[in-house]
Amino acid sequence: MQYREFGKDKRKDNVNGKDKDKVKVSVLGFGCMRLPTDNGKMDGVVDEKESARMIRHAIDAGINYVDTAKVYLSGQSEAILGRILQDGYREKVMIATKLPVWDVKSRKDADRIFDEQRHDLKTEKIDVYLLHNLKRSYWKTCLDCQLIDWALEKKEKGEIDYVGFSFHDDYDFFVEVVNSSEHWDFCQLQYNYTGETVQAGARGLRYAFEKGLSIIIMEPLLGGVLAKPAGKMGELFQSEKGKNFQPVDLAFRWLWDQPEPTVVLSGMSSFEQVTQNLQIANQGFAGTLQPEEKAFILELQKAYNQSMPIKCTKCRYCMPCPSGVDIPLNFEIYNNHTVTLETDKNSMLGKIFYATMLESQQAVNCVRCGSCEESCPQKLPIQEYLAEIDRTLKS
Repeated sequence: MQYREFGKDKRKDNVNGKDKDKVKVSVLGFGCMRLPTDNGKMDGVVDEKESARMIRHAIDAGINYVDTAKVYLSGQSEAILGRILQDGYREKVMIATKLPVWDVKSRKDADRIFDEQRHDLKTEKIDVYLLHNLKRSYWKTCLDCQLIDWALEKKEKGEIDYVGFSFHDDYDFFVEVVNSSEHWDFCQLQYNYTGETVQAGARGLRYAFEKGLSIIIMEPLLGGVLAKPAGKMGELFQSEKGKNFQPVDLAFRWLWDQPEPTVVLSGMSSFEQVTQNLQIANQGFAGTLQPEEKAFILELQKAYNQSMPIKCTKCRYCMPCPSGVDIPLNFEIYNNHTVTLETDKNSMLGKIFYATMLESQQAVNCVRCGSCEESCPQKLPIQEYLAEIDRTLKS
């Protein structure tokens, strides 16, 4: 396992004021948003025994950064992680979790949520604490409730080690958030080789790095899209030039090739994914991606932009839909339908999958209330997409 330094500045020893070396964290972090469930979805019942096997194996292999949030897995994630990290595993890792800013109306709310999280995680101190999903619509709450100062006070009391934020908005607003406090230790960004201009993008990555912040990467595989590339991307991997490249390996090493990322989070949902990612993480060095690999990734970027009409990461922030529509599933079926048509113009697979969905989950049930678009980190025109999906896929 490779490690990189974490934290904005050298920390002061609480006893004698001497500088201490920065903490080093594994370049691969374990994300607890996609643990295995009985239905294969994030709203299913978590297989806690298998999750424990996966997480403990990852820690034994060198991962020391585990990421969760109060809302993950329908609210199950923190309590499950707290139980898994018993028997000495808590002391081996840094726990990262997040304050759901949208549920905060006052500092009392923040205190209550924070105490609930510590109880569920079975820890007095949370090592890494984030203001969750910062975007313009939540920024007023942060300012009105002085949540940055609130978190820094927790840090001063020793209840938090590092304070940061996760981000889903554009570059200009990202700069505003970074500059809102000189005390941010880190930020968490969505970033992968298809997303250099998405949200904060590459410019945001470099801006934060220049400011001295550590950077946590989320969605490195774009919700699994880059792990099992289809359409033109899939064809590239099957071509003569692509047969020696592996999708997951390239996606991770493209990130680790850059000096800015500190930790790359992976929401692993099977033991096989854990072992594969651990092996790749042993090669997590900066500046080692070969010219032919970089050239191939450029081709993949072009192919992705041509193939995927809806750039959904399956984060499910748009869910639950008040009308019962499974928005990410509709998008997945539509994207796969579009990709399939590139090789088989007469393919009916998309229409078949759409027809076999639960009727209550189909795009046709959208009443255009707009709540999904307010929550979407990608700012997708979800209502327009759902209308197009139903027009295209209904029999």
